[in-house]
Amino acid sequence: MPALLLLLFAAVLLPLRPLSAQWQLSLLAGPATTAGHARAELDPELAAILPDHPVSWSLGLAREYPAWRVSLDGSRITSDLAIRGRSTSLVTRDALSAWGVGLELAHRLHGRPAESSLWAGIGAAAERWSFDIAGGDPRWRVSLRGSLQIEVPLTSSWSGLLRAEASVGASLFRVEELPGGYSRRAARRAGMQLGVTRRW
Repeated sequence: MPALLLLLFAAVLLPLRPLSAQWQLSLLAGPATTAGHARAELDPELAAILPDHPVSWSLGLAREYPAWRVSLDGSRITSDLAIRGRSTSLVTRDALSAWGVGLELAHRLHGRPAESSLWAGIGAAAERWSFDIAGGDPRWRVSLRGSLQIEVPLTSSWSGLLRAEASVGASLFRVEELPGGYSRRAARRAGMQLGVTRRW
């Protein structure tokens, strides 16, 4: 993980083609689905405990080259908390929130600058989660993420964005916080975001 972060940071500071590089500022928002976090060890029929329908806002700054892009983003996430069974769920509204920061390296798969483009990215994020209802200390969680992003030019400087992102990391919960018979599972999140970006 530290090696990946150092590689992405170095790519920002050491541009490959300075004359053709551009800065890019993006704003994105959208919902996601989750899986994992906590589930009964011996009885898979018992309910899972996990964040429910998180919604995220992110602001990103990127250095873009003809075929590559390195970006740093900050995010705000809000989420319900669910005890989810096969047919029913018990949901506590607005129970969780997080601030996060992420680094990503992306490659242009299709298109050219100033045209509609498809990008694929890989990176990492660190998020500080808080329990907005009583109980539970804030905690940091690190995850790996991958993305596919479509960019469609709107003007010479602005483009519309459609982004699909998936991440995997450690469970949000600590062992001592879970009911008897439950164990932690890898935390998985997948979602779609819409947004805009400006280049200069």
